[in-house]
Amino acid sequence: MEFTPTGPSASRDDARAGDADPQGDDAARDAADALSALASEHRIAILRELAAADGPLSFSTLRERVGMRDTGRFNYHLGELRGRFVRERDGGYVLGHAGERVVLAAADLDPEGAAMLADGRTTEGGGDDACPVCGEVDCDRVIHVHLSGR
Repeated sequence: MEFTPTGPSASRDDARAGDADPQGDDAARDAADALSALASEHRIAILRELAAADGPLSFSTLRERVGMRDTGRFNYHLGELRGRFVRERDGGYVLGHAGERVVLAAADLDPEGAAMLADGRTTEGGGDDACPVCGEVDCDRVIHVHLSGR
């Protein structure tokens, strides 16, 4: 397997010559999209509130706990997380697999976040939520990177 750098580290001459791996570009774009969805204090607050909850939270309860008055603005931020990090379940919202991983990774960086998770609760109650990328139940990857063989 040969690794071909793409994105900012790839030389422009390589990209012009057609040497860049288009699948690598897609993976880099997917990772960048996922990370950009997390580039908001409001969205991180949403993930933290869902992690601290004992079960699904309704839209209005979650909005209240996050402390946002503007319903439209809150809906926008929740929409940026829905699907990839947040799931709708039982009339409310819960963390998805990737959302759990983000909260755990953030807890490693933030002692207050680590204290919040110290009781060992799982965010969806069963821990049976398989990774949507690899299908593993106990996947510990925050972001999957796919390399192609040449």
